[in-house]
Amino acid sequence: MAAHDGAGSRHTFPAAAGAAGALTRRTFLRAAGAVGAGLAGSSLLAACGDDGGGSSSSGGGGPATIRFAFWGSDDRVRRFQEAVELFHTEHKNIRVEPEFGAIDAIETKTTVAMAGGNLPDVFWIVGPLLPQLGRDGHLVDLSTLMGNGIDGDFEESLLLSGQVDGVQYALPHGLQSIGLFANQRVLDEVGVEVRKYPEAYTWDEYADICRQIREAMGDQFYGTDEPTYAGAPHFFRAWARQRGENLYSDDGDLGFTEDTLRSWLEYWQELRDSGAAVPPQLALEQNPFFEGAPMIRGLSAFHMRNSNQLLELQGLTEDELTLMPCPGNGGDGVSAIGIDPNILGISADSANQEAAVEFVNFLLNDPKRAEIVGTTIGAPATQAMREHILPTLSEPEAEFIEYIDFEATAPIDPIPPAPDTAGAFQDGVTLAMEELAYGRTSIDDTVAKVFGDLRQTLTG
Repeated sequence: MAAHDGAGSRHTFPAAAGAAGALTRRTFLRAAGAVGAGLAGSSLLAACGDDGGGSSSSGGGGPATIRFAFWGSDDRVRRFQEAVELFHTEHKNIRVEPEFGAIDAIETKTTVAMAGGNLPDVFWIVGPLLPQLGRDGHLVDLSTLMGNGIDGDFEESLLLSGQVDGVQYALPHGLQSIGLFANQRVLDEVGVEVRKYPEAYTWDEYADICRQIREAMGDQFYGTDEPTYAGAPHFFRAWARQRGENLYSDDGDLGFTEDTLRSWLEYWQELRDSGAAVPPQLALEQNPFFEGAPMIRGLSAFHMRNSNQLLELQGLTEDELTLMPCPGNGGDGVSAIGIDPNILGISADSANQEAAVEFVNFLLNDPKRAEIVGTTIGAPATQAMREHILPTLSEPEAEFIEYIDFEATAPIDPIPPAPDTAGAFQDGVTLAMEELAYGRTSIDDTVAKVFGDLRQTLTG
């Protein structure tokens, strides 16, 4: 497929902001102003004690009350609480009760609420729960509301993330993907060229560069960390997609061949053996999550992670960091790019679905809300909102927005959805990869395990 020409397939509805145009570079960027202090909101644990259903009726003329569940850090909670207060000023007839917690707690609460018929009116959906939520009738079909209550200009490839059996049960609200972070100072010292979209390193070039860095910087420094044992399946997904395969098939089976998995494991085994990749005993010390990254600890030049985390990583080092595409995703490989949107939905049991629709439209399309939230949940899902916030962002955030805008408008091949059992399968794969990295098993045995016991876990 030809390199990206900026004309991806798009599903257009009445726009909430001006017509979309090309994103400009950061030459005219200004730093974002500080947002207001956090506002008090309902906690997740308090919400777990609710006796009633998903929402409160407006009853005797008072405002309709809806519940809104999401996850994230203290900063994200503060920003979304402020956004809720903005919504209240614009919608006097609706009250939103925020519920928040860690993603694992939200996933557990969602599972319990499905059984009890007590889902929040509007909630962020943990990806693996979407198929069951949709097929069991817990979610509103949003296709009838798009352009009829919910505006937006969504790329077709992004809408697929919220579909179950062709029905649009959820919508993207924050975009993220995988990326390659690099310490610019180290690259300059070694004389390594930075590649930006529409180009990227090939995997062979990346391996050569990592070996070059190791040789130039000495025995206590490495080219790259590596994703095989770090619970990061989307880098392998990129490897598979670049070979015309996928992580999963349309029918919920493995979407890749044994040869593709074996070549991936051999690639990283060679980099570990040559000293070009951080050894597992150092890489698995990544605790705390960000501060422990080998690149941040001064152990490697590259760090493989979700692209939306540039701002947080940059805040942990005085060296300039830069964001580059995953190896293999440039040139003719852009069709293999994979974006992983955060998605939200509306409970089919909501007593105030009209209010829920208004709130969802606000979350997706309100310019002031976009400014408040920024990139804390990834890039806005519509190009109009990405363009709107670009001049308000810091330089690292702007670099991320430009990166994701290229990906969102690229001609990406569809990604089959993860089956319900994907979580258990990935947990098993991560353990198997860790055993391999420590030398406690062989590549052949690891491939056999993935295509044996773990495949059975996936397919049942």
